[in-house]
Amino acid sequence: MFFFSEYTPVVPGTEDWVITDEQRSRLVKTTAEFRQNFAALFVSVPGDESEFGGCLAAGRGFIHVSSEGNVEPCPFVPYSDTNLKNVSLKEALQSKFLAHIRNNSSHLDEGPGGCALWDKKEWMEEQLASNK
Repeated sequence: MFFFSEYTPVVPGTEDWVITDEQRSRLVKTTAEFRQNFAALFVSVPGDESEFGGCLAAGRGFIHVSSEGNVEPCPFVPYSDTNLKNVSLKEALQSKFLAHIRNNSSHLDEGPGGCALWDKKEWMEEQLASNK
């Protein structure tokens, strides 16, 4: 299994580190060639999300648990209203914050850095504040 992860800016001022459209096109082509020529699973993140109906964060496909135990929508979005020190994973997946993101996932299109959620970080902060 191989993961190709595009850089997603999570620190202000690093937005220009994302790959260019030309590089992203090459990554798509290379990933397709690898899938055709090698007996392995190749996943491009966030590039493959469109094939799965958009952003897979917040439990639509995956979540991220930080080293502190915070249950976050994905590794590129360090926002959380739930910690595994206080609740079970099953309960954490039912958090209002994650549920709101899942229920609004159709509005999350891929952004300039590849990550729909990071591109909408102000919306994420508002949702976190209103769902506590």
